[in-house]
Amino acid sequence: MRTSTLTPQETGVGTIHVEALPVDAVVETELIYHQLCPADDFEDLEGKPFHVNGTHLAVFKFEDKFYAVDNRCPHMGYPMSKGSIRDGVLICHWHHWEFDLKSGGCFLAFGDDLKAFPVELRDDGYLYVGLAKGEREAAKRRVIDSGKRSLERGLKDRSTFFIAKAVTALRDAGATPNEIIQQGLHYGAHKSSDGWSSGVAILTLAANLWDDVDPKDHNLFLVHGLTQISRRTTGSARSYRAPFPQVNGDHDLETLKRWFRYFVDKRHSGAAERILLTLNDRDYDRSVLADFVYTAATDYYFTGDGHALDFANKMFEALDYVEWDGAHEILRPIVVDLVSRTRHEETSRWADAVPVLEPVFERLDSIWEENQANTSELDISEFAQTLLGDEFEPTVAVVEEKLRAGVDPRDICRAMTYASAVRTARFHLKNEGDWHDVANIYSYAHALYHAFAYAPSASLLRGIFHGVVFLAYLRWLNMPAARIPKPGQRIPDETYDSVDKMLARLQEFADFQKVYEAEILVNQYLEEGHDVGALKRTLAHILLREDAELHMFQVLEVAFRHYDLSEDDEERRMHMLAATRYITAQKLMKNILWSTENAERLARGELLSERDDD
Repeated sequence: MRTSTLTPQETGVGTIHVEALPVDAVVETELIYHQLCPADDFEDLEGKPFHVNGTHLAVFKFEDKFYAVDNRCPHMGYPMSKGSIRDGVLICHWHHWEFDLKSGGCFLAFGDDLKAFPVELRDDGYLYVGLAKGEREAAKRRVIDSGKRSLERGLKDRSTFFIAKAVTALRDAGATPNEIIQQGLHYGAHKSSDGWSSGVAILTLAANLWDDVDPKDHNLFLVHGLTQISRRTTGSARSYRAPFPQVNGDHDLETLKRWFRYFVDKRHSGAAERILLTLNDRDYDRSVLADFVYTAATDYYFTGDGHALDFANKMFEALDYVEWDGAHEILRPIVVDLVSRTRHEETSRWADAVPVLEPVFERLDSIWEENQANTSELDISEFAQTLLGDEFEPTVAVVEEKLRAGVDPRDICRAMTYASAVRTARFHLKNEGDWHDVANIYSYAHALYHAFAYAPSASLLRGIFHGVVFLAYLRWLNMPAARIPKPGQRIPDETYDSVDKMLARLQEFADFQKVYEAEILVNQYLEEGHDVGALKRTLAHILLREDAELHMFQVLEVAFRHYDLSEDDEERRMHMLAATRYITAQKLMKNILWSTENAERLARGELLSERDDD
């Protein structure tokens, strides 16, 4: 029996929305029946979309009977109401998936089913659909579960669009960034025989920068990381490796650490990996695992151009973000980075550094003892200029002196990061092929700063001296040095009525790779004291709309974090100019942006065929 009349309302792109108010529903057993529309509104084989209490429905008339199913194709979310019926088979016309109209069962062996709902034609001539009391939450769970399966298929198929569709569906259904990032991290670690890849690093950067990015770009950020993961995995899983069997009287940490370093030295990844998994299995503090990994990462000279330490830092940030869920797999790839990357004491470029640094490394224990016993302040801006010296040998001596005096190693790392920002801002565009070098030292110095906060040790001091040498080597990338905007400098003949127009103009400069003009505008923006949060969101958007590679993301994060750490205006300015220069100088395609935008349009019920592109 109908309790009241509810008039359907046409909204959006034609979906009929039905508000779920108590007076508009009839309760029968376990279901609540909601009025839809007069049955006479349908013609045979016609489908109509409805939205009832958070549930998307496609209702069809076929051979004088009515059927209702979920309106979102489980393949890619295309509206089933736009499909057609042939002999009781409902067909999605995008990729020709076929379903039993009555039950929602998918005819493809690997395809998910559509949820079917009971429909009644009542004496009043109206159609009613029956939804369970918990249907809204059940629908949410179905979408999340289906989205996770779709995401894995997208990762396996290396389909950016499929990944974007899955991310959009998951986020619309209420899946948290933590859930999506954890799945991506686990897949990226489990399905690759390589080390810690750019994809899992970008996902970690998404977690770190989440609050600095416009919410409209959140899906896009996730798609970037997941797409990179898909390109660097084969779909086949790593062979299982277990921790050592547990017995009474497990080995002490000193022995395990000695073994770990030995096997890394011998490039025996399997043995080193098993020791790391044993530490995790025995529930040692996270700082213990970090100490093992950071020590091995700095046992050799600037391993992998700094990536070994940088990726180790990203790994621990990622594990902390997902609360060590899936740690057994996520830990494993870093061992590949530790054993397989270039050790620069073996290269000709670093030949002059080895005889200078080896005596220093023999004194590390005494340097650390004095550092911990003493206290001394450091002028970070002033010391950054020391680190920018042309010769590394005198700088190495000064760094040792500062450490023995009790300067916090993290302050030296901050000064190194500042100096790296200067190297980046002064990077001349004629050195186009060497962009990675300045990004590597910038992200390395930042990683070293975090490593000292996570697991400080005498061994980690080696990393500081490695960074000092590499900074000196990069002096040639600043010869000639690029111009840096001067205080008070402005774009000639341009004024801006609002902050929004300034930021829009910044995006235009980036579009046309007008690097210096973009830097001048950022310089003006900071001098005028405008909202830095809006500037960060704009720089992030400029990055995310391109098919950006890892180094661009790294530079952005370091600039943002060290801007926040500093109270010195010039230091802050230099970090933002470094990020602006690095990001606007790269010209890339926009495939990831287009795939994500298309996925979001479909999620809103829009048809791609209706899109007007310039």
